[in-house]
Amino acid sequence: QAFFRFVMQVHRWLAAGDVGKQIVGASTIGLIVLSLSGLYLRWPRRALDWRNWLRLDFGRKGRSFLWELHSVIGTWVLPFYLLASLTGLYWSYEWYRGALFDLTGTPRPAQQGPRPAGAPPAGAPSGPQAGTPPGAAPAMPGERGPREGREARNAAPLNLAALWPAFVRESGGYSIATVRLPQGNAQILTITYQPVNPAHERANNTLVLEASGQVREHRRYNDLPAGQKLMGSIFPLHSGSFFGFAGTLLMMIASLLMPLFAITGWMLYLDRRKKKREARAAAAPVGATPVSEAAPVLVAYASQTGTAERLAWQSASALQAAGLPVMVASLAGLAPDALAKAKRALFVVSTFGAGEPPDAARAFARRMDARNAPAGLANLDYGVLALGDRSYPHFCGFGADLDAWLRTHGATPLFDRVEVDMEDAGALRHWQQQLGTLSGLTTLPDWSQPHYEDWRLVSRRLLNIGSAGLPTFHLALERESEAASWAAGDIAEIGPRLDFETVQGTLDALKLDGDAPVTHGGQTLALRELLARSLQPPAQDHPAASAQVLADSLKPLPHREYSIASIPEDGRLELLVRQTRTPDGGYGLGSGWLTRHAAESARIALRIRSNPAFHGPDDARPLILIGNGTGLAGLRAHLKRRVRAGHDANWLIFGERSQQHDFYFRDEITAWQSAGALARLDLAFSRDQAEHLYVQHRLKEAGPEVVRWIEDGASIYVCGSLQGMAPAVDHVLSELIGTEALEQLAAQRRYCRDVY
Repeated sequence: QAFFRFVMQVHRWLAAGDVGKQIVGASTIGLIVLSLSGLYLRWPRRALDWRNWLRLDFGRKGRSFLWELHSVIGTWVLPFYLLASLTGLYWSYEWYRGALFDLTGTPRPAQQGPRPAGAPPAGAPSGPQAGTPPGAAPAMPGERGPREGREARNAAPLNLAALWPAFVRESGGYSIATVRLPQGNAQILTITYQPVNPAHERANNTLVLEASGQVREHRRYNDLPAGQKLMGSIFPLHSGSFFGFAGTLLMMIASLLMPLFAITGWMLYLDRRKKKREARAAAAPVGATPVSEAAPVLVAYASQTGTAERLAWQSASALQAAGLPVMVASLAGLAPDALAKAKRALFVVSTFGAGEPPDAARAFARRMDARNAPAGLANLDYGVLALGDRSYPHFCGFGADLDAWLRTHGATPLFDRVEVDMEDAGALRHWQQQLGTLSGLTTLPDWSQPHYEDWRLVSRRLLNIGSAGLPTFHLALERESEAASWAAGDIAEIGPRLDFETVQGTLDALKLDGDAPVTHGGQTLALRELLARSLQPPAQDHPAASAQVLADSLKPLPHREYSIASIPEDGRLELLVRQTRTPDGGYGLGSGWLTRHAAESARIALRIRSNPAFHGPDDARPLILIGNGTGLAGLRAHLKRRVRAGHDANWLIFGERSQQHDFYFRDEITAWQSAGALARLDLAFSRDQAEHLYVQHRLKEAGPEVVRWIEDGASIYVCGSLQGMAPAVDHVLSELIGTEALEQLAAQRRYCRDVY
């Protein structure tokens, strides 16, 4: 009994009194928010097809399978989590409990006196009476004063033996009965009972008998109004027993599955940011189209991060190397009649978010949605390379929509659509094979990313001491070989390393020597060093593996990407990194390595990826820079470049939590403003006032001035959070200048985003 009582106390208030009760209540509200927001995020396009909601596809792999587990099983258990949460709040908050009584039209129970020391928190039921129909007197501990005791002794005792047959006759049978003896000189007997087949374990009836056996009151659960029935069923609804044994079993299974969502949610979070790939860097630049009577092959691309553009130029280079004339164009600038004139076309398109087109291709997608097509597509042969990320819904959605649109309007596919999940080398190789078939050159070289280079961490400084947010660091790195070159807007791809304890734990589990030499990738190194930059294998997969056998099976850790916060003229590469924490208290893979585990002067594996979609203009046109948090990194690089070039028509709109703690690079930015290099500075610190204020609010307040800058030729650069900030800024800009005008800016590369 003591054990189960303790378990119940932990469940209800963490066995920590009112503090635990508040924690449980807040967590319950959090579960409601997560459940409803998860429902919103996974809402399928075809909402009326039950398979989109309930079918679990075990054929998926990797991130896609994690998403299936999280979203589909989450849909299965969603009703149980909402039911348990909405009823559980009954015991957490007096205001919630009172609201339920008022909404259901149920009389509130009488207020009790002060709780004795050591009693459960207010609102926590302490006995089996929780959930009985309102109006039934609760069974209270028997503590009677002297006068009450004397009156009880002087009153004639009730004849229970005579009253019991009256109860049996009036009740019509019972399964459980609780007799409440009268207090004082009252000559009534109150019996709370359940009929033979009760609706649930709290469906109690109450019979009040006078000493003569006459029925004074008989309150039946089945006769109660619906609202009072509901209030009398809070506990059965909470436990699932309201629906019988099956309901209890299903609620138990749903409860046992809750850790699954913590695990899958954590893993999906780590992979949430799309890995941005290298920008256009063709193996050989595409030269002038050779003189040929054949119509050129149109290579059209739609790119968000530069990956699709790079692959388009590489494809064009391969075709030209085989002697075919080519024409490369962005979908944003593709003339409506260009498709009608082309005989063959290749489309390299990425998908942004949940099946949406890249920013620069919005206008083209609108024409697709309008079912507008140029005449003559029946003569077009085409191929589609669709880029996407399977951890998102509607994988390669825009590529699929484009493929369907071309087919619908009579174009003939050269081959089935090729879909690429992240850096799937096999899918890219398949695309190369199709290019070889098209060009007649079957020995095309593989495309590969550049190798990491060694950089040294020379400085690491915490910027937001005392902040309520996660620690944010300013890091500086220097290349160990010759000086590097990059452009403002480019990305630093980091090859992270695992901490010593994690690696040593793997070695201990496998009973291997970390100093044992192994060969990997053509070089000899210690097993410990290789493990530090590899995904850790489960010990059961290599119970008796040798060091070399283990080394041969290891896969590299995924890279992490950060916007570069400096320019080459600074002499070092600078980053702005927010330290992330995992639900188990650990550190994020990339941020943990850079901000905690790597010692100053440590070697950092780094490669620079060109990101032309976020490169700044070469002229002195006005620039509106909008960002939040660590998104300031990319904007700072643009400002540094502009200040150095003497271009002072710059407007920065930046947001964070607190001006006192989170105004990164404050001295530098205010110095630019004082020197006239920053024409305007608008700040939004969300926690510095009662009403939260964000960059989109500052943008809207300055609406007329924003429109004037755009009319004067300004470009807009947005860097920071994909969730929240970026769509809110997009919405405000659409309101200010119109959706079509904003799409034109994106097509002209005057509206550029680097969001994550």
